[in-house]
Amino acid sequence: MKQPTLKFFGNDSGFGNKNNSAYFEDKGEFFLLDCGFAVFGIIKERFDFSQYKNINIVITHLHNDHAGSLSQVIMYIWFTYGKTVNVMSACEKIQEYLEITGTVKDGYQIKRESENLKFIKTQHVKEIDCYGLRIYLEGKNIVYTGDTNTLEPFKKYSKKADEFYVDVSKKSEVHLKIDDVLSQLEELSQMRSSCFLNAC
Repeated sequence: MKQPTLKFFGNDSGFGNKNNSAYFEDKGEFFLLDCGFAVFGIIKERFDFSQYKNINIVITHLHNDHAGSLSQVIMYIWFTYGKTVNVMSACEKIQEYLEITGTVKDGYQIKRESENLKFIKTQHVKEIDCYGLRIYLEGKNIVYTGDTNTLEPFKKYSKKADEFYVDVSKKSEVHLKIDDVLSQLEELSQMRSSCFLNAC
């Protein structure tokens, strides 16, 4: 099996020590997919942000295990490297979230999408809006579900995807159950997509 493009720090659900978060690099830009409460320590130890022309943090939804250290990472990059972070999110309350957490305003700008990244609205919990992603990278079409309890919004994209990342669970009602979607994922992987399961 080929190596996945997205590199994950962890795949724990909301109560684990290694939040579900990934990154990739493209043409001198750094992209972080979600920034949960456990991510800051990893980011601080692993990356020298002076080498990137742009730093992008993509937020799929505002649960603490996906956005809990967003403010801290932004301020770390601003005060340590003097760089503004592009916060990429379709979440309705992203601006309010950054203001409530006291994030320095010069340290970020909000973008709703980019040329190589589009949001796919999905269902996770009723309390907040949640999104998956379509990523266009080095000629690849990548689909990432993020936290979701349904595959429906992703089906029209998945058959054209080169890589399809699916978050699954054994028990949770708010995540896809592996037993419910395994046959669909096997079918996709036989057609074209390389399917990568991120189990929590």
